[in-house]
Amino acid sequence: MARPALDTAKALATPLEALRSEYDVVILGSGYGGAITAARLGVANARNAQTGGQPLNIAVFERGAEHPTGTFPESEKAAAAQLRSPVNPLGLIELERFKTIDVIHANGLGGTSLINFNVAIVPDREVFLASWPKEFQRLVEQHGEGVGGLEEFYTRARRMLGAVPYAENVPLRRVEAFTQIAKNAGAQLQLLNITVSTEDRVTKYGVQRRSCPNHGGDGTGDNTGSKNTLMTNYLPMAAHFGVELFAGIEALRVEPTDDGRWRVIGRRTAKANGDKGAEIAVIARRVVVSAGTLGSNGILLRSSQAGLDLSTRLGKNFSGNGDNFGIAYNTDMQTDTQTWATTDGPPRSLLACGPSITAAMRFGADQSDLRKRFTVQDLSLPRALTDSFRFGLMGLAATSYRDYRKAKLDRWRRDIAFNTDGAMNHSLGFLIMVHDNSDGELVLRKNGTVRIDWPGAPTERVYKDVDAVMRPAVEAIGGTYIKNPRWDKRFLGKHLITAHPMGGCTTADNVDAGVVDHAGRVFAPNGGTYDGLYVCDGSVIPRAIGVNPFLTISMFAERTAKLLREELGLPGYDPAVEGDDRV
Repeated sequence: MARPALDTAKALATPLEALRSEYDVVILGSGYGGAITAARLGVANARNAQTGGQPLNIAVFERGAEHPTGTFPESEKAAAAQLRSPVNPLGLIELERFKTIDVIHANGLGGTSLINFNVAIVPDREVFLASWPKEFQRLVEQHGEGVGGLEEFYTRARRMLGAVPYAENVPLRRVEAFTQIAKNAGAQLQLLNITVSTEDRVTKYGVQRRSCPNHGGDGTGDNTGSKNTLMTNYLPMAAHFGVELFAGIEALRVEPTDDGRWRVIGRRTAKANGDKGAEIAVIARRVVVSAGTLGSNGILLRSSQAGLDLSTRLGKNFSGNGDNFGIAYNTDMQTDTQTWATTDGPPRSLLACGPSITAAMRFGADQSDLRKRFTVQDLSLPRALTDSFRFGLMGLAATSYRDYRKAKLDRWRRDIAFNTDGAMNHSLGFLIMVHDNSDGELVLRKNGTVRIDWPGAPTERVYKDVDAVMRPAVEAIGGTYIKNPRWDKRFLGKHLITAHPMGGCTTADNVDAGVVDHAGRVFAPNGGTYDGLYVCDGSVIPRAIGVNPFLTISMFAERTAKLLREELGLPGYDPAVEGDDRV
């Protein structure tokens, strides 16, 4: 019997008709940077008002739509219909193609948390010591191991995001296969903290959470209520404490006003009173730019073109975080990584795929050169892609097989249709992250959109060390190692794809080295910072970090929110009130 989708929850978004002309704080974007800033300022503002303080008007602008649980695409056709484009500006999934790299991210209230792979992981301490501002280095060096004083902010984020070591308590065949591959590769195995629910409960903000049914439905959005997106934690907190969340408003640029405030110029992407596409202008004392790496760079590049003096480093140090992919195809170990939808019945829904990623191999921890360190994680694809990949891998494997054992060929033949005994259900994807050169640049086109110029983008050579380690480790369990199919000239050519774009508005010690300071305050050309203008998202990260970045973005946001509260004279963090979302 098919499992029904979870009922759609009460909407969080504020009606567009309620938009004011002036705010104290406007946050541009609702991903990790924007949602965390909104929630932390919201709760502090409410506590301040309770003790007689002047309440602040706070708003979030999100260009995408609100996508409640139960409305996410679970088929290839439905996912295609949700691709964002000029004719579909509210589409959930955005794939932007550039000359050397593609970027995939989400468009909606909650940002890319809606379709990411949930991995809450901390980078090596050497990452901060190598390229981050001295203030961060000082905090890291407070302790002889780990990330030192930054751990406080990582912990705050983990608690609110509900990150748990999922595979430590849930037995999964994929983890057994991955563990054996890691052993073969001589790698350090890490069972990951991931933002997936393991229990049925209702949060203190009224959000229904469900335990994960091991369906693997993360990469195009989750309809079971088990994926802990920002729509289930920080954004409900923000709304509860009075922050207005507007979906369907795209920020275009910011400009200073004569009285020391900021004017946000934007346009509606959603219809309100028949004025879709209409330009809007809102005045704010403080503006936090949190529109994601491409979005935030676009806002500041357009602002610069309109006359706002910014660092010459704007747009520089773009990184794809060294993202790459591989596949252990048709191994002798059953992996159960074929995902299923809430509308699927047996036998597919009986598979225990688990969440999209559950474990990691870490390589080169003893290497002082970060470029010799890399991370490999187990990966399963969302239901909308599994059938296409099954046929695609059959064809790719047919041209590269050197192992003609009967059992292997029988599994391969069975995959002409969905089959729990076929090659696909004995396969495992890999998400690979290396420390790329981070030398890309985001440039403004004549039409006001942003492109990535990166002629020195990592080529296949960068990943040869990874392939050299992974191939024999996969072959040892009877599998065929398929390196990133995008390197194959028969398909899309030598081209990168990343779900982890970062940089362009990098944090640094001064205006000559970056765009914002350690607190996200935007540098003015004189070396000081602009009063009331901030950036807080993945665009501030100065170089590749070698692991999934959202927890590090969250750490930066938690710290920035703390400093913003101090600037605004608001109460400090109170774990009893805002530590997590449990009743």
